[in-house]
Amino acid sequence: MSWPNNSTVNIVAFGHSVPAGYGVTPLVQKRDAYPRLLEDGLAKRFPHAVLNVITAGVGGENSTKGLTRLQRDVIDHHPRVVLIDYALNDRGLTLDQSRQNLTAIIAAVRAAGACPILLTPTWDTQASPNVPTDKLALQATMIRSLASIKRVPLADSLKAFSQFRGDRSSLMAQSNHPNRAGHELVVQQLLPLFAPGK
Repeated sequence: MSWPNNSTVNIVAFGHSVPAGYGVTPLVQKRDAYPRLLEDGLAKRFPHAVLNVITAGVGGENSTKGLTRLQRDVIDHHPRVVLIDYALNDRGLTLDQSRQNLTAIIAAVRAAGACPILLTPTWDTQASPNVPTDKLALQATMIRSLASIKRVPLADSLKAFSQFRGDRSSLMAQSNHPNRAGHELVVQQLLPLFAPGK
């Protein structure tokens, strides 16, 4: 939105340690994480807009715990867009519970007048995401299906990591946390969703 009819646009990155910016635990590197990189990319694309990407990630959290703070840490910021990124840690839940939680988050975000965006998980070097029965692969499949059913925009992070041509360890700070290069891969999935007319 351009001057003089501009207003603040809040985007909330909601989830676990990846959007929070954890590199090698317990080091947090917010400047290298995709919420900050997304804000920088959007600022270049929309230089007349007042855009804030608010990080609401908590290390170690799954979507069940996230639901308990959704109002305070997400809805109360009056976001226009909410990025939902819980897939890595939701492997500790059943697929059904994770799906129910994500469905509830989507409904609450929409009820608040915001657009939800689902993210598939980033890479984990200790997983085998190319095996269909792997928990990371199952999370990604469920999220893709939910995005389609609920007509929610999707940033397919896992697909981007899977298709990366090169040494995937160059994208990782530790086994389950991307480094800046890995986060840049996520931003490449997110930015097209903010193109005019989307």
